Amino acid sequence: MSIIDFIKRRKDVSCQESDGINSAIQLINEFKNRTFVFKGTKKKYFGLSQEDLVIKLQEEMDNMLVLYRYTTNIKKYIDKKGVAHAEIKLYGKVSGMSRYNPLDIEMLIKTEM
Repeated sequence: MSIIDFIKRRKDVSCQESDGINSAIQLINEFKNRTFVFKGTKKKYFGLSQEDLVIKLQEEMDNMLVLYRYTTNIKKYIDKKGVAHAEIKLYGKVSGMSRYNPLDIEMLIKTEM
């Protein structure tokens, strides 16, 4: 648990990292009755349902000119009101090296209240 999670009184914080986007799709399917915020490379969408989010994510990936190798960071927690939340960060890397590359992208998915 980080200091930010402690200050915001979050409970049961769990973080995981994996290659590919399969774990992100699986987590999105766990929160079927919730709405999501999706920040892609160009636009930001609010109030997306689970089906719409998967469609927007697929459209975003299809519009890329470069093939990316995706890494998924997932953070699940329960806020101080007892509601479960999730934050998903998708990192797309062009090269296998860990250096900065201007073609690398980052997409963010969060659950709404």
